[in-house]
Amino acid sequence: MCGGGALAAREVIALQSTSKDPNESGDSAIEAYKQAEKRLFKTCDVQGRSFYVTVRKPTLRLRVFEGGRGEPLVMIHGGGATLAEFAPLLGLLEKDFHIYAPDRPGCGLSQMLDYSNIPIRQQAVDCMSGLFDQLGLKRAAVAGCSIGGYWALVFALAAPERVSKVVLLGGPAAPAAHWPERNPPPRSQQPPPTLESTRAGYRFLMANADRASQQMIETMLAAAQIPGATLGWDSLNSGARKQFPIPMSYALRPELKNLKVPTLFIMGDKDMEGPPTLAQDMANLAPTGRFELVPDSGHVIWLDQPDTVAKLTRNFLQGR
Repeated sequence: MCGGGALAAREVIALQSTSKDPNESGDSAIEAYKQAEKRLFKTCDVQGRSFYVTVRKPTLRLRVFEGGRGEPLVMIHGGGATLAEFAPLLGLLEKDFHIYAPDRPGCGLSQMLDYSNIPIRQQAVDCMSGLFDQLGLKRAAVAGCSIGGYWALVFALAAPERVSKVVLLGGPAAPAAHWPERNPPPRSQQPPPTLESTRAGYRFLMANADRASQQMIETMLAAAQIPGATLGWDSLNSGARKQFPIPMSYALRPELKNLKVPTLFIMGDKDMEGPPTLAQDMANLAPTGRFELVPDSGHVIWLDQPDTVAKLTRNFLQGR
């Protein structure tokens, strides 16, 4: 189910690119992704436009979705996905917030990237800072899922004057004390993705994968088939394990006492990252941290429980 029916009364901005993606060369996979995303956004009543910006440190071309009106909210998606995975939340929150959602480097329609020799934490801070500069944002709320949640946390720690509030949509990347023994083979060593294998992935990420719409499955399948997407995901996975002997978000625990930004940790009771106590413990370490448990939901909690997650996000950001 996708929300956003109340959006019909306000002005609609066509979903269109205002400048050309340097990766775009008539490639059929890119075009297939654009069409799948367009169908998904229509189903979820997502209204807005997409455009490209270039951040300077490091120099990267990012595709950004912009929609809605109100206070600014920057949304950062998780690993192996694109901003389109937020479609149900975009449809529910556009009427309340002015939303910006980039495809992270190496994902979707942004510049593809090999993370093998990139300092992941510093890149997150630099990329977020550059994105805020390019969007003309002095200060904004940030919401993130998984690696996007990690981006939100490290940016809030590095630049609290630029972040009004943080919402973590599901467990932030690697919140447990040890890397999981489970380490699936790189995508490059797996058979080409299919609709069935994509839905199987959501059985891992969700409490009930049947809640992921066919349009969502088709869009994420198309995203996985974009040239460079496999390298981006594989190199991020391997790079993270090399760079962080202590898993990424767990390693932030000693710093959370310095997290000045009000932060809402939302986690599902069936999150594959581990038990909800992982997020609750992090919230307890942060001076203004809050924790909310969402029953019957997995890692991508808004796909399992879109209305609940939208309400929690809305109320927290609006101070209710």
